Amino acid sequence: MIIPFTMESEIIKTNPALEPLGMALLKNDMSQEVLQVFPDYDGSFMLGGLETPITGTFTWNGIDWTPSVITTRFAYIGLAILVTLLGALLFDRFDPSRLKPRTRSVKMKRAMSLSTPESVSVLPALPIVRLTSLPRAAQRFSFVTVLSAELKLLLKGQAWWWYIAAAGFIIACLVSPAKTTRQFILPYAWAWPVLIWSSIGSREMRHNVQQFAFSSASPLWRQLPAQWIAGFIVTLVMGSGAALRLMIDGDTSGLSAFLSAALFIPSLALALGVWSNSSKPFEILYITLWYLGPLNKTPGLDFIGAQSDGYPGFYLLLSIALIAFAFFGRARQVRN
Repeated sequence: MIIPFTMESEIIKTNPALEPLGMALLKNDMSQEVLQVFPDYDGSFMLGGLETPITGTFTWNGIDWTPSVITTRFAYIGLAILVTLLGALLFDRFDPSRLKPRTRSVKMKRAMSLSTPESVSVLPALPIVRLTSLPRAAQRFSFVTVLSAELKLLLKGQAWWWYIAAAGFIIACLVSPAKTTRQFILPYAWAWPVLIWSSIGSREMRHNVQQFAFSSASPLWRQLPAQWIAGFIVTLVMGSGAALRLMIDGDTSGLSAFLSAALFIPSLALALGVWSNSSKPFEILYITLWYLGPLNKTPGLDFIGAQSDGYPGFYLLLSIALIAFAFFGRARQVRN
């Protein structure tokens, strides 16, 4: 992770502890150590790594934690706690019962007082209805229909600007060089649909419709594969610009990493969704892997192949294991 730090206000220069992220504090303390070894140091600062070779080293003994610095940093912690508590007081967790109950009750009483009683009429007896059996054509199973329904459920509720941003990522991947696409654009393109992938495998339990979904014909072999393929299609579409760019440039190693990652992402979402009945574990784990691997070059975690050739063999086998794990978990849910 490379973080340049070149612009500072005069207030932060005189009191670097006031900078919220603490980067100015690091820069100020390190700069003093560097100037003792390299008097011609120009004050530039970058946290992370550089492609240029190292020209010299220096010893840094750490930040000088004075009482004023500690007080300032604890003040930010207190401010963060205060903001969190204020947000917790105002957050109703989308519970409609907490929205102005007095106003709602007053309106209901007023409506009841204004309504006039109606005469009760005796309804005639309903005729006996005999249902006819479905035609054979209506009983045929269509996997394409189920897959289409799963795709619609995945994309339901997305605003128009979400699709504009998605199209922008696809076009940016296509028109950029393969190296730029792999290192910078594709990782962010594959972070954009994280809230879509996270619903795979857990939607039935979260919306309490598992009784209907699991009692349908062959839910394990019809519905679950459709969910995984729908997630896989979303992954391919979001990375389609990068795939075309890699094929045009003949980047075979990048294309192999791309395909293994496209299989891994929906597989991870499906397994975590089935076993946790929640979207949160995938969102947390995926963003963590995404940050440590593609963005920070952690060996073994760069599943996209952003900063390396990737690990297509490993993530292909891991994807197969995750899919089998998801099938086992869904079979357990259906039995229960």
